Amino acid sequence: MQPFSTLPQSLKELITGYTWNQVTIGESGAKVFCLKRNHHPTYYLKMAHKLPRRDLLEENSVLRWLRNKLPVPEVIHFAEDDNRDYILLSEMPGTNAVDSAAKVNKTGLVKLLARGLRMIHEISIDDCPFDRSLKVEMKIAEDNVKNSLLEDGDFDDVRIGLYSQTLYEELILKKPEKEDLVFTHGDYCLPNIIILGNSISGFVDLHRAGISDRYKDFADVVASIKRNLGPGLEPIFFDEYGILEPDREKIEYYTVLAEFL
Repeated sequence: MQPFSTLPQSLKELITGYTWNQVTIGESGAKVFCLKRNHHPTYYLKMAHKLPRRDLLEENSVLRWLRNKLPVPEVIHFAEDDNRDYILLSEMPGTNAVDSAAKVNKTGLVKLLARGLRMIHEISIDDCPFDRSLKVEMKIAEDNVKNSLLEDGDFDDVRIGLYSQTLYEELILKKPEKEDLVFTHGDYCLPNIIILGNSISGFVDLHRAGISDRYKDFADVVASIKRNLGPGLEPIFFDEYGILEPDREKIEYYTVLAEFL
């Protein structure tokens, strides 16, 4: 059954006869569906409104650039209509790291996450066209505050009840003097890492990927590990990644910045 009666014709021709099941894990603003049909490849269809930003258009560009650089989904088709963008993706074999957590040793999983992030950060940025540096991210944060796109008080448990303008001013004051720029995932959390056996088979949800400080990914994964696996595992992650003394202030800074993006 197809839950949407109106789709771009080019997309409709590719998925006729498929059954749809909505994927609810993750916090993306897009609607995600797993599409299955006997004797046909499984697809994932993501759709999102074009406003306030076109994340799927960005993801389409990032995934095409990353082909042969990282194990990422293949873009089968990208389409748009007056209101929405649509991206049809190939299936990555395996299970997301949240669902895999019950089947594997937590320490082993954390080490795997560290090696996966190291793989991402080692991609050359010499010809990377995606700028997610602090200057760009702060402009996004500023626009979101000015346009009242953030709900005051709707922050994480540590900052709940604070005003977005107050936190944004804190970001300006505490802005790091230097950035350790690498290619970053942009949302490196357990639901976006696909595990097959004892290895990573793929990375998904890369619409925020690009050149940024590696600590942006550190902030995301540290929070995700604690949320999904429990406390006390952070030192194992950084030891496997190869950092003896992580910069706690930077982790905190990018944790706050993530609230605005």
